[in-house]
Amino acid sequence: MKSVSIGKKQIISLIVLVAVVITFPQINRFWLESTEEVRSSLITSENNTHYGLPTEWNNTQVICIHFPVADVTSDMSASKYVENRSYFDVNGLEILVDSEFENLVNFSETRTTGVCIGGFKNYSAGFDFMLDATNVTNGNLEVGYDESDFGPFVHTIGGLNANNLTGDFTGAYWSLYHNGVISEVGIGDLVMLENSVIVWEIATY
Repeated sequence: MKSVSIGKKQIISLIVLVAVVITFPQINRFWLESTEEVRSSLITSENNTHYGLPTEWNNTQVICIHFPVADVTSDMSASKYVENRSYFDVNGLEILVDSEFENLVNFSETRTTGVCIGGFKNYSAGFDFMLDATNVTNGNLEVGYDESDFGPFVHTIGGLNANNLTGDFTGAYWSLYHNGVISEVGIGDLVMLENSVIVWEIATY
């Protein structure tokens, strides 16, 4: 009886394996078709602050972070986002990995890689929004900051500390943009709109 039981388990395992092998191309094709559907629905109107973002994020709150590829090392969680541009929804689901760079976020040709998280609503405080939005990536975009008289000063995102960057410049920092223009206030004083797109990228001086 024991040997018969083992034989049945082996047969069942073989059937499951064959089923997986047969269905995997169909699953993969479905994923690719879904990805292309999302890609084709990216906003392409250049007068829209959500240009280059999924259409379902239009008039919602979005954060995008762009990493300088040369300064990201493999031990940083930011290294997950230097080859493509990844899009995550409010639940942390990666809805698209865009490697073709057909559309650029906020019109900048330098923003072809990184990560965008969107679809949020009803946030008014910029810093609360940033922390909650980056938190959906399960720690991959952990934010490091110092408190000051002027509010929180962000120095690290995804393991990339701007204070540690060196090169043909005096210093580097994380620069904040709001709806396509550089923000006149820090993230601690930023008042979110219902259609706010905030962008972080490294700047030097």
